[in-house]
Amino acid sequence: MKLQRAVLCASFLLALLSSECCGRNEEERLIHHLFKERGYNKELRPVERQQDAVDVFLALTLSNLISLKEVDETLLTNVWIEHRWTDYRLTWNTTEFDGIDMLRLPSSMVWLPEIVLENNNDAQFQVAYYSNVLVDPEGLCYWLPPAIFRSSCSINVNYFPFDWQNCTLKFTSLTYNAKEIRMLLKEEEVEVEDKIAQKNVTVTWTVEWIIIDPASFTENGEWEIIHRPAKRNTYKHIPPESNKHQDITFYLIIKRKPLFYIVNIIIPCVLISFLASLVYYLPADSGEKMTLSISVLLAQSVFLLLISQRLPETSMSVPLIVKYLMFIMVLVTVVVLNCVVVLNLHFRTPSTHVMSEWTKRFFLERLPRVLRMSRPTEVEPYWDGALPRRSSSVGYIASAEEYYSVKSRSDLMFEKQSERHGLARRPTHAAVKKLQEEGGVTEQLYGEIKPAVDGANYIIKHMRNKNDYNEEKDNWSGIARTVDRLCLFLVTPVMTLGTIIIFLMGICNHPPRLPFSGDPHDYSEDNPRLV
Repeated sequence: MKLQRAVLCASFLLALLSSECCGRNEEERLIHHLFKERGYNKELRPVERQQDAVDVFLALTLSNLISLKEVDETLLTNVWIEHRWTDYRLTWNTTEFDGIDMLRLPSSMVWLPEIVLENNNDAQFQVAYYSNVLVDPEGLCYWLPPAIFRSSCSINVNYFPFDWQNCTLKFTSLTYNAKEIRMLLKEEEVEVEDKIAQKNVTVTWTVEWIIIDPASFTENGEWEIIHRPAKRNTYKHIPPESNKHQDITFYLIIKRKPLFYIVNIIIPCVLISFLASLVYYLPADSGEKMTLSISVLLAQSVFLLLISQRLPETSMSVPLIVKYLMFIMVLVTVVVLNCVVVLNLHFRTPSTHVMSEWTKRFFLERLPRVLRMSRPTEVEPYWDGALPRRSSSVGYIASAEEYYSVKSRSDLMFEKQSERHGLARRPTHAAVKKLQEEGGVTEQLYGEIKPAVDGANYIIKHMRNKNDYNEEKDNWSGIARTVDRLCLFLVTPVMTLGTIIIFLMGICNHPPRLPFSGDPHDYSEDNPRLV
């Protein structure tokens, strides 16, 4: 029994090995039959008549939208290009070759349509890897090479960073014209249930979109794909003998995800811009008004330099963020000029400038009321009795007499000694009063009171001039504060409204609802068009 089992196992293994050898030999015999016996020439088109054209069906599978470099205007994509065509020279009868229903051949052995990316940006027309060509017994050839394309994409920077772009991958044959090959979009056959006839029917539609496999597709962090139509274009003004007469174009309408730019550029830029309004809150005596405004201006220049490194060097349009930065820089320049005017007004003095009456009325009375400005009230000195009159010389003389009536201790101590040495005795207030009562005023009293009165008048005049000087200087400072408040009420609303309007223009910039203007079809796999 054991011997019989061993013999059976050995015979089974020999049968398997012989079948594999026969299969491999049949495939080798098939290749020899197609290429040697039939004399296959890969340089010749697979047509029976010279005037016939080869139908080549194309489809594009997007694996990864790697990046879009705005500076170079280059779209980098990872794709798979599906080619289908029929080569009547590669047909065979499956019964003659042990039921072989699929033949895998190197791409260098068969005829290829040589369809390349026309709008490439690096002059590399080859695919990344030349995979095998699958051939079935009917001569249908299927070729799916992978490729990493660097295609040119014209960048529209009008609404950067709230922009959307329309990039294309244009495929054409540089070797064959429209009379030799006919480039078509891939067609698919699917069985659907006919509810009226209650049976399955086969329908065919054209794949008018870029294929995306959710399982293998890697989403880009900066761009969102909105539309991905595909279209066959023929140009009637170009003769069919030219290879420019036809092409297959795949469109990628993509929208930028602006979160990165909002967090890293727009929000810091807006916050720094509104710091310019705080310049009007700084007092002029601090000496920091010019420093703050010029610092904001330099910060905006740095942002402008950073953004210019991300955008193409084009004069066709100005980006939205650049418009905002230029708007803010103009406003900050105006703020700097305002600071110069305010500082000039604040440090004016009566010795250098004369204030006119209309200036005082307008900037110190009318305009502060409109701007809701209030000045601190001056505290009046408190007197127990009636205020003495200080505008006439009689008051000064009375004050001098009162002052003279109070004699110092040194005069009282050395009064007798002065008389002993023959010095004139200084009359007291009581003595003068006694003489006045007697009806006479001596020249000595007038001579001693007049210098005191003149000195008092000079001091009062000097203090009055000084008060007037300080008052007019305070008026110039008040005018400077009024101009500061006026500029604050003018610049801040303009800056706020300008910021809102400019960024609303970008936020309201959306891609079109349909891929092509005037074409009601959306070119999506959810709404295929039947052939």
